[in-house]
Amino acid sequence: MSTAFGHLRYGPSAWQRIDLYGPLDEPADAPAPVVLVHGGYWRHDRTAQDLEPLACALAAAGHRVAVPEYRPGWDGGQWPGAAEDCTAALRLLAQRDPRWLGATLVGHSAGAHLLLSAVAGTGAGARLVLLAPVADLVEAARLGVGDGAVDTFLAAHLLGGGSHTDATPRLGPGDAASVTVVVAEEDQAVPAALSAHQLDTWTAQGLPVTEVRLAGARHMHLVNPRRPAWETVLRLLAGATGAPEESA
Repeated sequence: MSTAFGHLRYGPSAWQRIDLYGPLDEPADAPAPVVLVHGGYWRHDRTAQDLEPLACALAAAGHRVAVPEYRPGWDGGQWPGAAEDCTAALRLLAQRDPRWLGATLVGHSAGAHLLLSAVAGTGAGARLVLLAPVADLVEAARLGVGDGAVDTFLAAHLLGGGSHTDATPRLGPGDAASVTVVVAEEDQAVPAALSAHQLDTWTAQGLPVTEVRLAGARHMHLVNPRRPAWETVLRLLAGATGAPEESA
């Protein structure tokens, strides 16, 4: 299936764009669209372009895909800038086409934090797939995740008297219809202790959480169509309610 490409601008910074992918001839029974938000610990070790292979694989399977880029810290992306960018990108998509309101929202690593921040308090009933998420900034900072990336991201906020708790999104009733958390068991970037803490917290909060663990998978395997872990991710995005462990 041929893939169509495009982009949208949602702000004045060159970073504030949405990369669009989709089947050239979209069938009437096309699957739900997908929004992908990249990680990189908010410092752009990774960018939206790193998710292009994943976006193209989804487009080949019939999905419309949007990959928002957001500002890095040196261009206004420190908290809450990048989260506000994610919110603005989702709003623009929905304004352009209401089908995006039913999109599956996929956040990888720190991208999960930005998506949760955008969804919190909306009552939107979003379908969330969080791949190796870094979302609880209190615990992530305590564990030193990303070599101090959390405190760098929150620097101005903390200097102004804010806290890590302020910047940790908390979903309320109705914000999420489902939350699927995919854990890479050989993740070298997200400690197992952080994954366990987040899952325990979300379960205690009463969120509709499903955990999927991928044996042998590393952090970037979850967004790499050349790795076996991607087959599980693809099934989840296609609507599977669960998946067996897979090696990667």
